[in-house]
Amino acid sequence: MAELIILEYKEATGQFHYNAVDNGRPSDKPGTYGWEPVAYVEQRKASLFCDMIDCKLHRRKALKQAPYSIDYIRKEWKLFCYVYNYMAANVEFNPEHREFIREHFYSARALARLGNAHQADLKEAEELDWAWEYNPLDYVDSNF
Repeated sequence: MAELIILEYKEATGQFHYNAVDNGRPSDKPGTYGWEPVAYVEQRKASLFCDMIDCKLHRRKALKQAPYSIDYIRKEWKLFCYVYNYMAANVEFNPEHREFIREHFYSARALARLGNAHQADLKEAEELDWAWEYNPLDYVDSNF
């Protein structure tokens, strides 16, 4: 089974924490030290969510806005779960489509273009445009 964690969020700093779970027991007591539980989840699913939200948190920080509240994060989590689960349940990729995605999708570059702080060096080094600066009439540009 995939590695399970309790995804936690600290509203004061806008940061996430992975509280490892071993045999159904978390390493740290959930909801302590300012960390609020968001979800009991597989680490790789949590990682995808955190990458997405970190893009938005970085933008808020740049605008000198407060981090999101835990309530907002939990709402975003449930929206993320809808998309994630819908994709898993309903989208079938044929080998050609999967190869097309592999050819055009670069996770680190996509995150850099979305403003993820962990990929800021890549955005600068490759002089990447922002993700929202794209040609909406170009299939590849619109979807990657």
